Amino acid sequence: MSGAPDHPLTIQWVLFGFRGRIGRKSFWLGALGMLLLQGAVIAQILGAPEDSGRQALWGLVLLAAWIASAWVLVALAVKRLHDIGLPAILAVVLLIQPISYIAFLVLAFWPSTQETNEHGPPPFPRAQ
Repeated sequence: MSGAPDHPLTIQWVLFGFRGRIGRKSFWLGALGMLLLQGAVIAQILGAPEDSGRQALWGLVLLAAWIASAWVLVALAVKRLHDIGLPAILAVVLLIQPISYIAFLVLAFWPSTQETNEHGPPPFPRAQ
């Protein structure tokens, strides 16, 4: 296996792709981006007059943001699980509410393995 990833390094790949590995920083930034997106939509809902069409529209946008956020969270989790050498199927744990917070923190703080694995090289290898 070569030391280069087999996917383009783009925002689209980070947020929506399931191949490869990402480090803790990328995981945090992706999760924070989704949280900020949801916060902006909620602010629009709260700023709209009650029982208005604008409030209903932003409610639909929030639903779409939640669906997109779930996809992004699973994609980020799969790549983090690849990075730490655990099975990708464990990403579904993030969709189980009582334990999702603990699972998120584990993924957010568990250090990357520094060896190349079947998912590619480490995202940001340490200098030797």
